[in-house]
Amino acid sequence: MRRAPRLHWVSILLGLVVLMGVVSFHAYTAIRPEPVRHAGEHRQLPENTLALAFHGGPDPKWTPRVLDVLKETGIRATFFVTGTQVTRNPEVTRRIAEEGHRIGIDGFRAEGDHVTGLNRALAQAALADVLGAHTPLVGAPAEVDSGDRDHQDIGTLVRMSLRERGGVVRLHDDGSIGADIARELTRQPGYRFVAVTDEPLVTASGTERFTGAVTAWSQRNGGVVLVLFGTAIAIAALLGLLRTAMQLGLAHTDRRLRRESEADPPPWFAPPVSVVVPAYNEALNIAATVRSIAANDHLADVEVVVVDDGSTDGTADRAEELGLPGVTVLRQDNQGKPAALNAGISRARHDVLVLLDGDTIFEPDTIGQLVQPFADSAVGAVSGNAKVGNRKGLLGRWQHLEYCAGSNLDRQILHALRCIPTVPGAVGAFRRAAITDAGGVSDQTLAEDTDLTMAVTRAGWRVAYRPQAKAWTEAPSSLRGLFRQRYRWSYGTFQSMWKHRRALVESGPMGRFGLLYLLAFHLLLPLLAPVMDLYVLYGFLVADAPLAFVVWTAFLLLQTASAGYALRLDGESLKPLWAYPLQQLVYRQLTYAVVIQSVITAAHGTQLRWMKVRRTGLLGSAPGCGVPGSPAVVLEE
Repeated sequence: MRRAPRLHWVSILLGLVVLMGVVSFHAYTAIRPEPVRHAGEHRQLPENTLALAFHGGPDPKWTPRVLDVLKETGIRATFFVTGTQVTRNPEVTRRIAEEGHRIGIDGFRAEGDHVTGLNRALAQAALADVLGAHTPLVGAPAEVDSGDRDHQDIGTLVRMSLRERGGVVRLHDDGSIGADIARELTRQPGYRFVAVTDEPLVTASGTERFTGAVTAWSQRNGGVVLVLFGTAIAIAALLGLLRTAMQLGLAHTDRRLRRESEADPPPWFAPPVSVVVPAYNEALNIAATVRSIAANDHLADVEVVVVDDGSTDGTADRAEELGLPGVTVLRQDNQGKPAALNAGISRARHDVLVLLDGDTIFEPDTIGQLVQPFADSAVGAVSGNAKVGNRKGLLGRWQHLEYCAGSNLDRQILHALRCIPTVPGAVGAFRRAAITDAGGVSDQTLAEDTDLTMAVTRAGWRVAYRPQAKAWTEAPSSLRGLFRQRYRWSYGTFQSMWKHRRALVESGPMGRFGLLYLLAFHLLLPLLAPVMDLYVLYGFLVADAPLAFVVWTAFLLLQTASAGYALRLDGESLKPLWAYPLQQLVYRQLTYAVVIQSVITAAHGTQLRWMKVRRTGLLGSAPGCGVPGSPAVVLEE
């Protein structure tokens, strides 16, 4: 049975359709084509009988002058209006109808516009919105053209209008000459004046009025939407440039300061460590994870506590079968990752706690590198350098670039600002005292690592970043799995930001920098950046504005250069950089959709459940995995 689309997807698609529809319709109405002569139908009127047909209006300045002349002389005329002018000048249109004149359609955007199909429907919709009616008179019948488009001499124009003894005379009410000709024609002796038709307006249906209201709103407010578009693009571009500048500047400064400290390194710090591994259905990876920990070269005692959180695939059995010394396996009913972490922390013996996911592989020196910042007693938590192990294929390369040019570069910036908001579950360490001060690992959000890190920072501890502490993690191997993972991360991050919003009024770095950084670059920028992409499509396909594409391309080149610099800072090869432009065209849209969907889900009040990503065990099957002195994974660039 096919499932109905989720509410947030309906909201996103509906919003995009409405937005693009409004700006495209505005662009259509704003482009005024050149007038085209339209002979129309041949009207048979008695001799000495004239029907005055005014075209191209209503005009806010000149049509009232024409109406004043007709009112003075008691003559009824016919006004062939254009839809855009009706919407722009509703009061003048109503006056035409109220004073007994007939109304016909002479195009939607300008006189001579084709009046069939969609064009006719849009013009009728404009009348339905303003008058609550539509007209049966479509087209621009005329036997005599007054020539007021080409000449200015009133006498000449009157003679041209009277060269036939009777018929429909074409005039224009979008200039000063039309009223003057009408006055002179009414003064000619022996002529009678009638309307082109006696057919009245027809009352519009409710559907026609609604359609008219929508199209009229789009025409009137499309310009405002475009201004908002432009403002959003300017903000997005400013944020993008600011983030790039911060990434390159602060990351470079942080790397320089670290090199200076490495030139005169402090004594190696080697406290005893407890490694807590929460695991739920990680049978494919748990053996490789535990082996990589056991193969560490840390100089002090390392104990491993694997907490099986109600797995149904034999995860605990796989861990126990290894028979490795110092490894304890705890079993509990499924209670969620926070509960598993708290259980492992309670069982652990040591005060330095390394917390990692059950699909992560450490290098032999990862633990030793990870605990070095704890030599500073003010440090309560340390983030390591999480890397994508399964980089084969385009999706793997994209995630590798995201980790290096996004997450890890962000951590270098936030480390310099002393407000890292997330110690990732793939590789992180905490002091027991810091976790206690934070109230333990909370289950109130779907991003328990972000929640805990923010709580530790707000409790007065400093969070450090140690890029030398590398851990290899299995990234999702399908778009569906990637979306589910990023969706949970994004939603959980927003939950954590809301939970710790009081940090904004506190004096600590999380409120001064951390939350503002997340708000600007992880919420506002992803929400606004798609507007730039939409505007490029709008400019290229609708508004004939190729400059938008040029600006977008320049921005892409800048981001690509920034990504290359990030790879170099992280000691990575530049070979995957060729996939970066494709990432921005496809993968970036997915990450934007994740943020948008997370916000809409929260706005709808939907409670998101934990979504586990399907594992493949690719890291665990890599040659040399878990063997001391050899790489844990084989990377393919």
